Amino acid sequence: MEITQLIQLESIPQGVYLALGAFLVVIIILKGLALYRAARKESKVWFWVLLITNTLGILPLLYLIFSKKPSEDAGE
Repeated sequence: MEITQLIQLESIPQGVYLALGAFLVVIIILKGLALYRAARKESKVWFWVLLITNTLGILPLLYLIFSKKPSEDAGE
């Protein structure tokens, strides 16, 4: 059995492609925001860790949550 017979792209529902595309957009936005914040805070180590690693959005999300300024927590 050939590999082309095992995997046929036509058999994958279009919803899977849409969900994957949306997931990738969210990951790119999270990574961009985390890199921007790390650069603004002059955190070189975090910048390089975020740039090099690929954690499917988990590490950038955690960095964005835990690297808030104290004034951002108050919401005013």
